[in-house]
Amino acid sequence: MFRPLLLTRATIGLAATAVEQTVALPARAVETISAIPGIPVKLAGGLVQSYLHAGQTLTDLAIKGDRVIGSVFPARADQPEWATFDEDETEDGEVLDVSYQVYGTAPGAGADDAASADVPSGRVTRRAR
Repeated sequence: MFRPLLLTRATIGLAATAVEQTVALPARAVETISAIPGIPVKLAGGLVQSYLHAGQTLTDLAIKGDRVIGSVFPARADQPEWATFDEDETEDGEVLDVSYQVYGTAPGAGADDAASADVPSGRVTRRAR
């Protein structure tokens, strides 16, 4: 049996699909007309979904960029010399020597030390002045 070329077979298949769609057109027209009031809602939902997807993609790219930057320039964990906070000052305005790397992890600060009183416990208590 003679088999026509691929392009010829695809053209015949396209013509058959066009005939099927033309026959189904009246039923689809009724469905389309009944769906017209919902088009703005679908359009708005699609726009919001696209916006959220774009934001998620942008966030994923930013996280990946942070990982690359972190691998090239490792983050410093110690507190900069110029950074002072209210907790670092005494009552007369002097700045205390702050030589810890992470809040509450001073060398030798165990659970029973007085330094552990500065570690947040999750409970809200009045600050002593």
